Amino acid sequence: DRNCKVIVVGNPCCTNALIAMENAPNLPRKNFNALTRLDENRAKSQLALKAGKFYTSVNRVAVWGNHSTTQVPDFLNAKIGGLPAMNVIRDNQWFKEEFTPKVALRGGALIKKWGRSSAASTAVSVADSIRSLITPTPPGDCFSSGVCSDGNLYGIQEGLNFSFPCRSKGDGDYEICNDFIIDDWLRMKIKAAEEELIQERDCVSHLIGREGGACQIGPGAPDTSVPGEN
Repeated sequence: DRNCKVIVVGNPCCTNALIAMENAPNLPRKNFNALTRLDENRAKSQLALKAGKFYTSVNRVAVWGNHSTTQVPDFLNAKIGGLPAMNVIRDNQWFKEEFTPKVALRGGALIKKWGRSSAASTAVSVADSIRSLITPTPPGDCFSSGVCSDGNLYGIQEGLNFSFPCRSKGDGDYEICNDFIIDDWLRMKIKAAEEELIQERDCVSHLIGREGGACQIGPGAPDTSVPGEN
């Protein structure tokens, strides 16, 4: 069925979604999603906790890049109670040095504490992702998903599965939001995530019919995955 939608959960989920997409050439490339909604939900929780607000008051939170420790939870465009998050939480150091790594490392912290992955949170995030695709996105809001990077306006290399802020008309399809502000710090972090996904793609070039890819991830390379996550 050309209308089937695929959400890849198993890590490395963005690159696994890319492999699935490239091996199903008869399906639209937009049908393949990688689960980064779990990271978005964690980011919303941290913002709500810091601001002393309800979780439901936080919106327009995007996660850029990969479902790994290079992921970029976007506080620059986030809103709390309709106001820019950075106007509600006036602590730029907290955003960069506490919020960002805490969201990125949350899965590993839970595994270390409890000895198992957050299976229930992952299941809820899958349901949230499906709901976001079949429910019209409220004006000004977004949801995060690892999607095909072809045609994006943010300068991300095409031919990747990359997490972007998306919106839906509720028809099971999506479009990448093109109105997000990117400052120098956010751009630096996003480019680092892009580079990691390029390296992952090159390492699986033999699985996606791509010639010339040389795997640069060798012994001793930093492990940015979260053990047991998803």
